[in-house]
Parts: sequence; C-alpha cells; structure tokens
Amino acid sequence: MKMLKLARVAVAACMFTLVTLFFLGFGGGCGLLEKVQVVPALLGCAVAPLLVWVVVTVLFGRVYCSMVCPLGILQDVLLRLAKLCGRKRLPGPRPERPLVRWGALAVFAVLVLLGAAALASLLDPYGTYGRFAAQLLQPAAEWVNNGLADLLGVEGPVVLFKRELFVRSASGFAVAASSLVLLAGLVAWKGRLVCNTVCPVGALLGMLAQRPVFRIAIDPEKCVKCGLCSGACKALCLDGRNQAVDDSRCVRCFDCLGTCPKGAISFRPAADKTAYRGRRRFLGLAGAGAVGGLLTSPGANAFGGNAQALPPPGADARSLRTKCTACGLCVARCPQQVLAPAGFSEYGVTGFMLPKMDFSRGFCRPDCTACGAACPTGAIPLLDLAQKKAAKIGLAAWNRAACLACTEKIPCGLCERRCPQKAISLKKEKIGDKEVEIPVVDPAKCTGCGACAHYCPSHAMSVRQAR
Repeated sequence: MKMLKLARVAVAACMFTLVTLFFLGFGGGCGLLEKVQVVPALLGCAVAPLLVWVVVTVLFGRVYCSMVCPLGILQDVLLRLAKLCGRKRLPGPRPERPLVRWGALAVFAVLVLLGAAALASLLDPYGTYGRFAAQLLQPAAEWVNNGLADLLGVEGPVVLFKRELFVRSASGFAVAASSLVLLAGLVAWKGRLVCNTVCPVGALLGMLAQRPVFRIAIDPEKCVKCGLCSGACKALCLDGRNQAVDDSRCVRCFDCLGTCPKGAISFRPAADKTAYRGRRRFLGLAGAGAVGGLLTSPGANAFGGNAQALPPPGADARSLRTKCTACGLCVARCPQQVLAPAGFSEYGVTGFMLPKMDFSRGFCRPDCTACGAACPTGAIPLLDLAQKKAAKIGLAAWNRAACLACTEKIPCGLCERRCPQKAISLKKEKIGDKEVEIPVVDPAKCTGCGACAHYCPSHAMSVRQAR
C-alpha cells in the first residue's frame, strides 16, 4: 500500500513541475496540463476533460486534488515544510462545514453567471496558483537567471542573457503575496482546510466522491483505535477511533496507509452498495451549470461598465469577464511583455486582474500568437497568423501637443518607420516659419499593435479602443 503513496507523490511532482515550468516560459507542450484543470475546463466548456474527471472521481475519489491540482500540491509542499519546522501532527478529524462549503460554491457560481469570472477566480485553485507563479515565481526565476548570468559571464561554456526585472502589476503582486501568506498559515494550522471549505472544485468533486467505487477502508478486526491515522490525515476527514472516513473530503493523499502500525487501512473496492446520493446532486448541479453556460455565452449581459483597457488580440471585455480565470498565464507567456494584469479601473471591479495591453515595454507582434495558445479557457482565442495580422486590438491616436515635430520642430518620423502595418504616413505641414512632417494614421490599416506608442520618444502616440 505504500506504493500508492509513492506513485501519488511521483505523479504530483511531475504535474507540478510541468505546470510551473510552463508559467516560467519553458515547455511548449505543457500547456495541455492547464487545459485539463477543472475550472478552466468548466469556463471553456471543454467536455472531454470534464467527463474524464467525472469518471475518475466516481471510480477513485478526489485524486485530482492530490495529483493534478497545482494549488493542492503546493499545500502538500507547504505542509511538509511546516513539519520540518516542528509541526508534528495535524489536529485530527473535524466535522464537515456544509454551510461554508456550499456557500463558497454558490458565491463562485453567482459571480461566474454575472460575468465576474475574475472575482470568482479568487476561489479557483488553478487561478490562485497561476497568480503565485506569474507574479511571484517568474520574477524570482528571472532574478536567479540574472545572478547566474553575472556568475558565468560571457566566456563560459554556458551563456545566460540577463532579463529586466519589474513588477507587472502592483495590485496583482499584492494579491498573490498576501494569498500565499494566508494559504501557508492555514496549511500549517489545519492542513487541507482550504480544499474542503472555500474551494469550488473540492465541493464539486466532493459530491461525486461521496460513495466512490474504490475507498479508504479500515479493517475493524486489525484496528486498535490508536488514532495515528487521524493525526496524519491532511484533509481532517479520517476518524480512526470511530473507524470512519468521509470520502467527500478525502483528497486521496494515501498518507494514512503507511501510518497504521497494524496494516488495518487499505484502498480497495467498496464492499457495500450504498446509493449514490452525491452523484444525483452533482447531475442536478450540472444541469443548472448548463443553463449558466447559456447565461455566460457571448450573448449574455455581463456587467462591469465600459472597459477602458485594451484586451489581448482576438478577445473582448465580455469574453474575458465570463471565461478568464485571471491566472496570469498569458501575461507570463507573452514574449514581448505587452500584457499586464488590470487594476480596478480599467475593466471595472469585475475585471480585476484580467489581462490588458501595456505598450510601455514592447508591442504586439503580428506573428505572435503566444497568449491565445496559452489561454486554458478560450477567453483569448487561438488565432492563426492570418487572423492575428488582421486582428483589431485598437486604433493608434496622435497627440499634437506632445509630438516633437510640432513642439520642437524636430524631424522625427519614428512612428512611421516602426509601424509593421504601414498604417502611418507623414504629411507635410507648416508650423510657424518651418515646414515639418506630422503623422497621419490610416484606420483601415491600423490594428493597434502599439509599435508607434512603444517607440515614440515623447509619448505622442497611444492606442485607444477602436470605435
């Protein structure tokens, strides 16, 4: 039975590493692991991965929570660190708190139905871990890269290029950092408390896992009711003294299997034929979710006011509000660093941390489709090269009062030379006693890629929403 735990740890380590590396910019094919996460699959209406998790959970219980969910695996890592720092035993079994559990799920569902998926993602385990990776781990990895680049120099066998360190969003960084501190404290206090209280995925899978085919079983003839298994249970769902396991909360970590000195705990097919009440409740909720899917379709009226930010190419504010988990993967994978998490003002309160275009460090290249390829929910569509070149992000705008040609009579023309769409031409105009060339934007050719805004030395060029 110890092999089950070793297999679980091996699979979890592999999944966690691949998901994290994808956020850090490695592993082009690892993006498939993001698309099989439960909440992105729900928001993206991906039927295949959802059916897989239904079948797997019905058979084996909540293995997703311990082997695939990156936030769940991170909690296991934090719990291991807590034990190394002196945390010996968890507090033992605790009763289920259904009001908290179903209340959190209801809040999540209502926010999604109202077109506030970004706020709902504060409860989403994948979105939460994504913010950790994009806002905290990626800058840390770049700092390590720069340190190694200084150490190795330019004459060694391996040459590393230094990268600019910057905070993409102060509010996003604050949310990620504070969430990580809170999560670490809760894990050290009561293990996987988050998974069985406020996590919507835990609540959904818990309904399926009430009576799984394979269960944690306690042999009453071998059990001496010592309670060691209860102290090892990170989900606080195993009551060794009463020889009971709450399968709806069990995350299948298999820690209890190796703890029992009498070998009384096993993982095997259930002996009874208890009715699957949880499954019927899940199917009823799935029907309600199908109705909700209609409400969150492109024709739904998502609230949030008029968006002031520029969404990524191919996306719009409505699709972001109804599908985006605000995980930050598109921000992390953008090679030009032109995506950043929004604050409260750009998309409104319901669009907090949604991706927006920011041309201060680059522009959106016509041949780049990284954000659409990375998006696990389809909030940013995957465009082919022809579609991307024609995708309308916004429209370039010229500010005469800031242009060097008008204020300093300097012949610049940098915006015209840098425009990849050849949408800017120069027109001669006499200002005072000197003739200068001023830019003219062709709305039919301009896609709002931001090259002019990025390269303009006086910030006279900007990109606005195309009306």
